[in-house]
Amino acid sequence: MRVFKSSQPQLNPIIVKELRSRMRGFRPYAILTIFLVVLVAVGYGIFQVVAQQARFGTAVLSAQMGQALFTGLSLCTLFMVVFLAPALTSGAISGEREQLTYDMLVTTPLRPARILWGKLIATLSYLFLLIFAAIPVFSLVLMFGGVTPTMMFKALALILVATITYGTIGLFCSTLFARTASATVISYILVFLIIGGTMLAGTVWSQFTMPPGRQVPPQVLYLNPFSALMSIIAVMPGGGKGAFFGFGGDFFSSLPLLYLLSPGVVYYGSNGPEIIPLYRATLMFYPLLTLILAWISSHLVLPRKRWRLTWGDLRFALLLGVLLTAIWLTRGWWFVPPPLLQ
Repeated sequence: MRVFKSSQPQLNPIIVKELRSRMRGFRPYAILTIFLVVLVAVGYGIFQVVAQQARFGTAVLSAQMGQALFTGLSLCTLFMVVFLAPALTSGAISGEREQLTYDMLVTTPLRPARILWGKLIATLSYLFLLIFAAIPVFSLVLMFGGVTPTMMFKALALILVATITYGTIGLFCSTLFARTASATVISYILVFLIIGGTMLAGTVWSQFTMPPGRQVPPQVLYLNPFSALMSIIAVMPGGGKGAFFGFGGDFFSSLPLLYLLSPGVVYYGSNGPEIIPLYRATLMFYPLLTLILAWISSHLVLPRKRWRLTWGDLRFALLLGVLLTAIWLTRGWWFVPPPLLQ
């Protein structure tokens, strides 16, 4: 009897299996509810803080209220997805080893790259659900003004790209270590090195330059998602150049936390303060980091002969070449010209 194969593309069975198991029970819906409640609570708290300033005689415009809400909600969403993504993916492969199902998984006809992408997409799809469920909360910001839909789209794109990248970091650690606990700890160490290391370097850079007081080069902050987000939400009253995060005369005086999260975002030159669009470089280099970690993970997931070259490596190489070419061709868009740093 001749067996005819269906010509229709089949969905990755890893995605189907993981989604069915993850969305079963009360826990995923409880997390979604808590996530939205936290966002609403953050927005309400910011509204009350700004309204309190108005009660004490400070002139607060509706646009400033919208900017404050957008800043708080964006930072809260980015913080939660950046630190949730590694936790959700760090047990993708190591969990299979602990449950003694890893051998059965690698003996299936699925290629290592398909296993990894299936695990990653199935895991991060829940985070994507959280992000898109928060869009109606963000849309309330438009009622106050001060924030354009373009700014919201840029922030959403950055949050989605950061979610994929930090999820890949957790997946990489899951293939590198046999225990989920070890993979989770190392993934968070890498996250803190990327975020905390660049943030610390940006804060103390001016103390170790010759002459002292020179601003940190933007290249140091390319991988910091919070600096990239601050470069999106930084605005200037009146629509001019510059940055405005608070309600005082100085840009960061009224909100010290934003000052700690945004070193190097604003350049103070002879023409006044200018915003450095760090998010552009972040959107270019995060996919590059994701691809490299995915390629390494596709070899680490193999039980033996891990570093034997295959046709899949050729596809990775072609994709890497296309991405590097795109980065090079768009360097005029994301690269900060040297005169700005002098």
